[in-house]
Amino acid sequence: MHLPPPFFHDACSAQGLKLNPNQLDTLARYLERLLEVNQHLNLTAVRDPDTAWMRHVFDSLTPLNWMNGDAGQQALDLGSGGGLPGIPLAILRPDISWTLVDSVAKKARFLEETAAALGLENVTVRSERAEVLGRLPETREQFHLVTARAVARLPALLELTVPLLRVKGRLFAMKGEKAGEELAEAGIAMERLKVRLRHRVPTPEGGTLLLFKKHEATAKKYPRPVGVPGKEPLA
Repeated sequence: MHLPPPFFHDACSAQGLKLNPNQLDTLARYLERLLEVNQHLNLTAVRDPDTAWMRHVFDSLTPLNWMNGDAGQQALDLGSGGGLPGIPLAILRPDISWTLVDSVAKKARFLEETAAALGLENVTVRSERAEVLGRLPETREQFHLVTARAVARLPALLELTVPLLRVKGRLFAMKGEKAGEELAEAGIAMERLKVRLRHRVPTPEGGTLLLFKKHEATAKKYPRPVGVPGKEPLA
């Protein structure tokens, strides 16, 4: 099992994140499974365990300090892929119900099997496109929290995620070095989808956490049909 390196513990302490031994053990088992399955299913370009602890696990925990008071709520992680950030967040926040979404059936199956192997009873998995979920009554405007990491550029991402959020719900968009550039492109999307940027937080791994809050219901015409948000973003 790939145990966390000392600098992972140091980074968590610097961010005020306190992980108990059971959580660390579960994270280690998750990372071991991710790297093992990655040998035959393309889930991540990172293959070094120490690098994966920081770039994947630690980075995925970035939203935790902004999730105080969210016990009992419904959260959705869009484009989970190998389970990032959804599985680490589900491990650290078992009091939140997590729906992990990936449109690729093989990746969704990996998520289901991994959640079962880790005993994550607060996790369900769906293999579906966000444009479809955004129009289904059981998922449209049903989630208090939505997370997304490396899914799409911000104008498209907002159209894919905001229809899933309840009014006053929050989107945690985990972006890279071009977050400022993407924000500059997203003004029209933010206006039409009725969300406001509440916080812009640099992350220790060189990225940026963008925290949005939804302040009005989503117009019925959004999201547009499958593929349109990416090809014709609201910009």
